[in-house]
Amino acid sequence: MRPLPRRSNIHKYPILKWFSETAYKRSYLWSFRGKNIIPALFWGVWIAMLPIVGLQMLVVLFLALWLRTNLPVMIALQWISNPFTMGPIYFADYQIGMVFFKLVGIEYDRNRMLNSEYKWSEFNFSDLIELIDTFPPMFVGGSIIGISLGVVAVFLYKAMAKIYKNDNAENNYY
Repeated sequence: MRPLPRRSNIHKYPILKWFSETAYKRSYLWSFRGKNIIPALFWGVWIAMLPIVGLQMLVVLFLALWLRTNLPVMIALQWISNPFTMGPIYFADYQIGMVFFKLVGIEYDRNRMLNSEYKWSEFNFSDLIELIDTFPPMFVGGSIIGISLGVVAVFLYKAMAKIYKNDNAENNYY
């Protein structure tokens, strides 16, 4: 926790200084208690899997304030979707979203650019606007992946906390 900015000196950091008064008044943003970490893990993983790159940090900031969760944990979880992992994550989001739409009976045409027959030699940057229709299945698929991984993260946290607590209890008796 040493590299994290402390609540008392957040005003010294260039961008965080605009946020310093809010951060100082809301200690839960920096609390590492279970009641602040558990929702941060769940919501942070869910937001990380959504196709809202560029907006994630802003969404997480307001969500942390509203849900009274740990902000550094939620921000760190957004780094799951980085330039190296965005392609696989968004591909999985799209595929799972399309499968879900098919399962619930929603007819949704596959984007022509995402078919194996698409001729990439004919690609123009103006064709990128056509990718907007991939957002609904990506959002649904990202929600499915994010909620699933969020639940796993919470259970792992609780299991690790229990193991840590039991180890410390045993070591205190010797």
